[in-house]
Amino acid sequence: MDPDDYRKRTRFVIQLGRALHSCGASSHRIEKHLGNVSRMVGLQGHFLFTPTGFTCAFWQEDEVDQQIHIERVEPGEMNLGRLWMIDTLIESIHTGKTSLEEGMDQLPHLAAAAPLYSRWMQGLSWIITGGAFAALLSNHLYDVWISLALCAMTFLLHYLIQRRERMAALLKILAPFLSGVVAQIIASRGIEVNVPFVILSSILVFIPGLSLTVAMSEISARHLVSGSSRLVDAIMNLLLLLFGAIMGVSLASLLWPSTAPIIASGLLPNYKNIPAVLLLAFSLNIAFDIPMRKCIWGIIACAIAFFTAKFCGAIFGLIVGMFFGALAVGLYSNLFARIARAPSSVLSTQGIILLVPGSTTYMLLNEWVSGTQVIAGSQSSSQALMMFVSLVAGL
Repeated sequence: MDPDDYRKRTRFVIQLGRALHSCGASSHRIEKHLGNVSRMVGLQGHFLFTPTGFTCAFWQEDEVDQQIHIERVEPGEMNLGRLWMIDTLIESIHTGKTSLEEGMDQLPHLAAAAPLYSRWMQGLSWIITGGAFAALLSNHLYDVWISLALCAMTFLLHYLIQRRERMAALLKILAPFLSGVVAQIIASRGIEVNVPFVILSSILVFIPGLSLTVAMSEISARHLVSGSSRLVDAIMNLLLLLFGAIMGVSLASLLWPSTAPIIASGLLPNYKNIPAVLLLAFSLNIAFDIPMRKCIWGIIACAIAFFTAKFCGAIFGLIVGMFFGALAVGLYSNLFARIARAPSSVLSTQGIILLVPGSTTYMLLNEWVSGTQVIAGSQSSSQALMMFVSLVAGL
């Protein structure tokens, strides 16, 4: 192979790996995808990806004589819309609709593409996510309204400090701290509200439930370095969120002690789960930057995951129900991938995120520290662990 051509092809594969990592793709999927693309463009290579860096090694004839690229990167934020567009480009190159040279030109533009939705649309998705989550797990109307208000406050805080590097690093402490203060003040006025629960709903976008599940799947696939580091990072984020929430509630309790509820909360109707799941699924599409014309497929994935898990859980129990929910959404996403020639992970991620027990882990940490349950009858630590295992097994 001509040296210049060889250099262009290796650069393309490296840029592809960097782009996939920035979209939040799991390490073992990136490595597998880059291996397939390398063979497609006539290269031989080995790849090692972790959340904070990656190594690419290429060779032509002698495997020992390698060209190695090492790069330090920041952990990527999940962007399924961009991941879908990149996969479409690779598929177009594979089928011959797009030449390799055109693909090399288009890839940097896709990797650096601006978000599809405005800041205020993203803020709306934050608010809907927290409110829909509250409606799913609580029957009290005030819990939902207060969760919506706290989600709006959390997004405004995120919007104001995201450009300030030092302050942005404290966001995962400041957001639950302010939510805890405001929720405790509301409770001190005699309004019936579940303070720990509305705090959880307001910071739901920061709960690393998906990261915990991805970490478990990477460890089960024997990608131990990536999985272990991702697991430690997710646990650390949970502890920061819990610390901020406890500090906020503790400080506010000294200034505004809780009183017996005077204003009782109304109850939500029995059919609340259906609109809550649909709204939550819609907000996830915006959060993951998926084009509006493709949102319906993600909403279907979320509905399949949730209602399959709920139906099977009523028959076989919670853990087995989550296994069947993950299995159902995995079958659906793979069928869609074969028909539409799209990445199955885009739909499976949206479905699984409704099942991931990240919020359950947060509730358990809160119970261990404070001694009180966020929701009566919440799961034990062993059940939470088995929930993660059942999701990984179902996928």
